[in-house]
Amino acid sequence: MMKITHPKPALRVTVRDIAEASEFTIGTVSTVLNNRHVERRIPLATVEIVRATAARLGYLPDIGARRLRIGTGHKHNIVIAFVTSFEAPLAVVNQFVSALRSAAGVHGPQDRTFSLMIEMFAAGQLCDLPGLLTGDHFNAALIANTTPADDQFLGRTHLPYPVVLVNRSVPRYASVVEDPTCGARSAEVLVRAKRSSLAVLHGRPLTQTTHARVDSFMAASAQLLGRPAQVVVADTLSEMGAHAAMARFFESGGRCDGLYAVTDSLALGAYHAIKRKKLAIPHDLAVVGVGDYENSLYFDPPLSSVGVHRHQVGRDASQLLLSMLSAPNSAKSLRFEAPVEIVLRESTGHF
Repeated sequence: MMKITHPKPALRVTVRDIAEASEFTIGTVSTVLNNRHVERRIPLATVEIVRATAARLGYLPDIGARRLRIGTGHKHNIVIAFVTSFEAPLAVVNQFVSALRSAAGVHGPQDRTFSLMIEMFAAGQLCDLPGLLTGDHFNAALIANTTPADDQFLGRTHLPYPVVLVNRSVPRYASVVEDPTCGARSAEVLVRAKRSSLAVLHGRPLTQTTHARVDSFMAASAQLLGRPAQVVVADTLSEMGAHAAMARFFESGGRCDGLYAVTDSLALGAYHAIKRKKLAIPHDLAVVGVGDYENSLYFDPPLSSVGVHRHQVGRDASQLLLSMLSAPNSAKSLRFEAPVEIVLRESTGHF
C-alpha cells in the first residue's frame, strides 16, 4: 500500500497572499477566483498566473463562508468531492466514498474537519460541471471515469484546487492508476484454462483504462495463441448493453470459449446472454471480469476477476489527495500504479 506522510498544514492562504505573490491587485485576484474574468475582460495570461499562484500556495476557498456568510470557526472545514460520470457502476461510487471517509478520519489533520460530496457528470461533459473551474463548490476532488474528451479538457485546464485523477494519466495532475498489464494477465488466465478462441467485451465510451485493458488483452492473445481475439462492443456501459451485445454476437454466428469483460458489470450482462444461448459457464465458455465487486462472488457461477483490488485504488487516491491538502506541491504530477491481483473462481473452472 502506498504510504504518504502529512506535514503540518500552513496558515490559511488568503486572497491578499495570492495578490502579493502574483503581483496583481486583490480585485483582480478575487475576480479570477470567482470565475468572473470574462465579464471583467481580464486577459487569459493573467487568469493562468493567478490560478497557478493560488494552486502553488495551497489556496482553498472558504465554501462555508461563501454559502453562509459567516466566519470559519475554530476548525477549517474542507469539502472533498468524488467526481464521476453517471455511467459509473454504483459499486465504484460507494467504494470511493468509503475510502475517502476512512482516509479523512484516520489521516486528516486535527485542525480540519471534512465534508464529502458526490458530483456527477454525463460522460464527455465534465467541462459543464458547475463549480469545477472556480472551486466554489468543493476544495479538492478525486476525478474518475472520464472519457478521452474529458481528459483533453483537463489537459488544457488549470483547476484551482488539489486534484487526483483515478485510473487515467493527464499531464500536470497527480494520478493513481492500475497496472497496465491487467488485460494481458486476463488472457493468460484464459489460456491456462485451455481456452483457444478468445473474445473481449467492452462498452462505449472507452476510457483510458478500459482502452488499455482491451489493447493489453488483444496483444497478449495474439502472442499466446497466434491470432487476435474477437471484439464484442456494447452500446453502453451497462449490464443491459452487455447482454444485447453478446446476444448479437451469438446471433451473427460468433463463437468463443473464453471471454474477457473489461468490467464486472459487463460480465453480469454477458452471463445472461450466455445462459440464454444454453451455454454453460465455464464448461462451454470461461469468463473473466475486472473489479471484483462485492457481488462478484455471488454470480452464478462466482466470477473470476483480474485487476486491482477494489479498495486499493480508492485508498491510495484518497491518501494522496489528503497529502496534497497538507502540502499543495508535495505530490503534484505524481503517478502511482496499483498492482494487479488475480482472484480465480468457478467462472474459469477453479473450484
